[in-house]
Amino acid sequence: MSKLVDAAVAAEAACHLTLLLDELTQRGLHARLLIQPQHPPRLRVINPEAATLTELISAAPLDGVWWFWWSWAERITPVNEVASAAQRIQYVLTPANCATPDPQPRTEARTEMNRRERA
Repeated sequence: MSKLVDAAVAAEAACHLTLLLDELTQRGLHARLLIQPQHPPRLRVINPEAATLTELISAAPLDGVWWFWWSWAERITPVNEVASAAQRIQYVLTPANCATPDPQPRTEARTEMNRRERA
C-alpha cells in the first residue's frame, strides 16, 4: 500500500478500521486508530496482558475487494468479515503458552491417552 493515499481511500479505510477497533475492544484488546496526514490510516492493536504483543493493521483494496492487512502485507480477511479478522488478530496477539483455540479437543485427547495408559 502506498504511503501517499487520496482522501476518499483514507476515509473508507478509517471506516473499516473503526469497525474492527470496536470488535477488538469487545474482545479485551486495546486498539487505537492512527491517522496521519498523507499516510494511510492504521490500527495499533495491543494485548493489555502482554504489552509487547502489538500489531499494526491496515485496510486497503486489492482488485476491487477491501481487505484487512497485517503489517507484513499479508491479507487477514475481507473487511466484511470483521469478527473473523478480530479472532485472527486476537489469536496472533495471544502469548504462545496461552493460545488454545479450542480446549475441548485437547481434553478429549488427554482423556483418551489416560485411558490407554491405565489399560
